[in-house]
Amino acid sequence: MRPLHSDTPLARSTAPLSADLHNETVLMSLESGSYYGLEGTARRIWELLASPQSLSDLSHQLAREYQVSPEQCAAEILPFIEEMRQEGLLAADS
Repeated sequence: MRPLHSDTPLARSTAPLSADLHNETVLMSLESGSYYGLEGTARRIWELLASPQSLSDLSHQLAREYQVSPEQCAAEILPFIEEMRQEGLLAADS
């Protein structure tokens, strides 16, 4: 898997099924049989990635919403983004 860069386009994978339940988004991977519950910032990231965008654009949007610097935001969301990629829930074209 290639490393992410600030201009790397990110998009939801077409593999998982998703449903919104109250304050949570539930994802189900039919390929792996795994399911995931997203709340808070994780859920917001999933919502924002309904339209593909770069890691930089995603970080700037979240930074405005959560009133932190884009650099701090990128550092804090990167582990989650990487985990989502490893699980096959996000696609990134380097």
